[in-house]
Amino acid sequence: MPAIKDVTLSELQDLMRSLQLPADTRMTVMLEENQIVQKAWKRQKALEAMRKLKGSGNGHLVTALLAEREKDASS
Repeated sequence: MPAIKDVTLSELQDLMRSLQLPADTRMTVMLEENQIVQKAWKRQKALEAMRKLKGSGNGHLVTALLAEREKDASS
């Protein structure tokens, strides 16, 4: 399996634009800043879950949670 090491995000973006890969191609990406990535991933998952709950009758709670998350993300 071919591997690419020590590539920046901008280099990876350029590579992805130039490749003609099938839509179902799977990749594994390992990042050095693991804690930052995990925190962002958890935040994204929480936001997705709250957006799904938004139409479930708990609108005021979800709206407050979303506002709090967006405030946390901007600071």
